[in-house]
Parts: sequence; C-alpha cells; structure tokens
Amino acid sequence: MLHILRHAPQATSRFASSLRVMGPRQGLLLIEDGVYALLPRTTSLSALQLLPSSVRLYAIESDIVARGLAMDDIPQRVSLIDYATFVQLCTQYEKVLSW
Repeated sequence: MLHILRHAPQATSRFASSLRVMGPRQGLLLIEDGVYALLPRTTSLSALQLLPSSVRLYAIESDIVARGLAMDDIPQRVSLIDYATFVQLCTQYEKVLSW
C-alpha cells in the first residue's frame, strides 16, 4: 500500500494516524505540506526515521523546493521524485490511501 500524506504533520492527526497503520513493505509519499515532516530536529522526522527499513519513503522534490526546505537536510532514505514518478508509484502499489 502507498500512503500519501499532503498535510503538515503539525496541522492534523493524519500524520500520526498514517504511521500507526503503516505496515512493512509499504510506502509513504509526502506531497504538498506533507514535506514539512522532513524538517530537521522535529518529532515528525524522528518518527519517520523509526519506521522499519522495509517502508519506502518518497517526497515530491518540487514541493520541498517550493516550501524552502534545504535539500541537504533531507535524509538519504527519502527518494526525491517528480509528479510523473508519483503516477508510476500509484500503479506499482496494489492500493493507495490518501491522508
């Protein structure tokens, strides 16, 4: 399953809810304000780093740039993708859940 998070983790409980139901070999794609979960020294980034290594993490690169996040601060574990790859991911995973 691919989980898509578009809201800032601080704004709603969706971030915490998505992490609670995340299973092994699933994926989490951060888009729009969801990329704020990657801010350094935050509880949201710490939570992402605690996910099993079998969970794939993705983020839309243009959303990171648009929100002024420093590319050097993005963990290596996070695959930066574009919107065309976003569409491909949606077809690769059996199910897609948007938060």
